Amino acid sequence: GGTVNAAGGRFGAGIGGGLLGSGKNITITGGTVEATGGDFGAGIGGGFLGSGEAITITDGTVNATGGDNGGAGIGGGDYGSGKNITINGGTVTADGGDDAAGIGGGDYGSGEDITITGGTVTAKGGGGGAGIGGGERGNGEDITITDGTVNAAGGVSGAGIGGGWKGSGSNVTVSGAAQVTVTASKSSAWDSADT
Repeated sequence: GGTVNAAGGRFGAGIGGGLLGSGKNITITGGTVEATGGDFGAGIGGGFLGSGEAITITDGTVNATGGDNGGAGIGGGDYGSGKNITINGGTVTADGGDDAAGIGGGDYGSGEDITITGGTVTAKGGGGGAGIGGGERGNGEDITITDGTVNAAGGVSGAGIGGGWKGSGSNVTVSGAAQVTVTASKSSAWDSADT
């Protein structure tokens, strides 16, 4: 049980790394967690130039919002990757900041080894970020969903699940009883505006 409200200062994650720092070995097993990154920082994960690694959520209600200028909801800060992220249960909402993934990489960061085995997960990328996977110019790799309800929406030019703008998506697997709804970007304006 319990409630945690965490907001990062400029360049810092809500929960995780500060400026130039990674957020690693973060585990949430219950309660209510509200985590908001400062500018360039992830909601949960890395600060500016930091990765978010070995993040596990097994239960509870988690709302994670990446900071403006490139922080993932859960994963990497601006220029940081999100790796080894596991969600086994709970209700998780993750919104990426500008050009970052909801779950995965920050702007210019990749999202790798992301596993969802249960719970209700809603992930939305910002700008060129994927819902689940890479931030803008980042790849989304080794993403596995085996159960639960997942809603993933890419930003302006990002995949719902996979790569961000100019990033690739590979080894994405959906199996078992998983209920997955994926929405890709609805506009191609980004391609001509930012090349």
